Amino acid sequence: MGKIPDRQQRADKPSMKRHPTAPSLKYLQWVGRIVTRLIKDDLTQPAADESSMQATLVEEERGAITAPKRFERIEMRNIEFRYIDKFSDTVFKIGPIDFTLQRGELVFITGGNGSGKSTFLRVLSGLYPPDSGEVLLDGRPVSDANRDEYRGLMSAIFFDYHLFQRLYGIGDADPSDVERLLTQFRLADKTSLSNGEFRTLDLSGGQRRRLALIVSLLEKRPIMLLDEWTAEQDPEFRLKFYDELLPDMMRAGATIVVITHDDRYLDELHLPARRIKMDYGRIVEQRSMGG
Repeated sequence: MGKIPDRQQRADKPSMKRHPTAPSLKYLQWVGRIVTRLIKDDLTQPAADESSMQATLVEEERGAITAPKRFERIEMRNIEFRYIDKFSDTVFKIGPIDFTLQRGELVFITGGNGSGKSTFLRVLSGLYPPDSGEVLLDGRPVSDANRDEYRGLMSAIFFDYHLFQRLYGIGDADPSDVERLLTQFRLADKTSLSNGEFRTLDLSGGQRRRLALIVSLLEKRPIMLLDEWTAEQDPEFRLKFYDELLPDMMRAGATIVVITHDDRYLDELHLPARRIKMDYGRIVEQRSMGG
């Protein structure tokens, strides 16, 4: 992967318009389709407008999108994805990558800025279809026919995440679950949920990320994807993430993939996990840790 730190960091974490709460599956699908067309210069079809995005969110909320509650194995075989930086005409690429995610695993992805971590996570999530290679869900190739079903397995908080005032696609959240999570995440005195909407989103950057994770937990999907979630947390809550929140999610049966620069915390972690290092768009090292 060409190393132009400033430009590549932007490409690795595509800038997305801020929108008034955590990423709904259909909203991520909508954003993914638009961003993919833009970065690959495929502008032959009109972009979806705001009203069509809201329609898909309502469709999800009514239960039109069904997704499996369980999976056993996701395989990425010889995956490559590339795009052209419009400022420099430089071709950026990840791959070829072979990667397997087993149900119940905890995987940390490390590497410098521009190494391809966030792009890899978006390909894994199904937001960016690969240019070559294949993704398999329990042995079945992921294609246009079943991509929505595949995406429905995952809750994702990317670096440029979106936090909505309203809970979309969750239905009637259990008030006791919401109150418990707000207390655990130290937000009970900052906001509350009423009639499916948060009272306020006027929170600090770190608090907004906590609220986004609460929404993802309420979605109760089997796979959680977190892109530098701890970046804006204070040291106390960063430690809480590794010592308390991750173990809680693992005990609940979640499969978790985390992009992180927190090497010190990983070195002290006692959870069974896999640690992967990326550089120049490829996986260059992986090893087991903790346990």
